[in-house]
Amino acid sequence: MLDDLKELLDREPFLSFRIVLTSGSSYEVTSPYQIAIGETQLYYYHPRVDRRAVLRLNQIAAFEDSEPAKS
Repeated sequence: MLDDLKELLDREPFLSFRIVLTSGSSYEVTSPYQIAIGETQLYYYHPRVDRRAVLRLNQIAAFEDSEPAKS
């Protein structure tokens, strides 16, 4: 799961994705700079606000591609 996350963060060009937790909560990642990875958890930094969430790696259920922006 951690290798998958690193691949998503390193994609060129970067494509937005969603982190889905086992609880059903999800976090939209629109920039690779929103995530800091530790040994057992990661920090998700909410865009445009001074808040962060601590996500335990063992609670990540899936990664989903975000819907492309509609014009």
